[in-house]
Amino acid sequence: MKKQFNTYRFPVSGGYWKDALKELHNIRSLVICAILCAVAIVMEKFQIPIIPGILTVSFSFTVISLCSFITGPVLAIPCGIIVDIVGAMIFPTGYPFHPGYTLSAVLSALIYALFLYRAKLSFERLALAKLVINVFVNVLLGSVWRLAGGNFYLYYVALSGIKNLLMFPFEVFIMTVFIRALLPSLCRLGLCDPSLKLEVSKKKILICALAVVLCMAVLILYLTNEAAVKAAIEGFLNKMLAIVK
Repeated sequence: MKKQFNTYRFPVSGGYWKDALKELHNIRSLVICAILCAVAIVMEKFQIPIIPGILTVSFSFTVISLCSFITGPVLAIPCGIIVDIVGAMIFPTGYPFHPGYTLSAVLSALIYALFLYRAKLSFERLALAKLVINVFVNVLLGSVWRLAGGNFYLYYVALSGIKNLLMFPFEVFIMTVFIRALLPSLCRLGLCDPSLKLEVSKKKILICALAVVLCMAVLILYLTNEAAVKAAIEGFLNKMLAIVK
């Protein structure tokens, strides 16, 4: 008997959460979650240099998004915890462990699930999920965890905001290509609705590709003048705070 997949426009109905809770009792979902967590941990370690010596990017977020898409919001919570804590234990970064980043990992996985699990996939939905994570988790919440560095909150928000904004088109492009490539196999394996498709027009692909090129160019300029940019941001915020006071 084939598994039935109910589709929900918004993750607010009782049926949506009943389906998500059923994943806890689905051995296949638990095994897939464990495998994808392991893959995400490994991918976090093996980063790819976008700008050698200056900027490297990990594609673990694509695996987390895939896990959340398949297994739902309930399993997304332990997935985020496992990837962050086990990853820190196996591949220590040299920085002290901070539980705030574990919370950020959990929220990221949860947001992916709320946007993608049992939903009709679209380029816009993927982009919106990544935008919410970049703005609210990476920038606004992530800046709180960095306050121990000695600067004030808006300084970290500005710096993190620049990097996340410039990386956003690239991340959306990668995530779209990754999920679209795997979707036919996921449908054949019965891991998602067999009728599910991720259609992306050539126009959207072209616009996204141009945005990636433009943002990468701006990011290179930013990173090669990072000290000057930081000084300018700090000076501007100090003047604004002085005016407010």
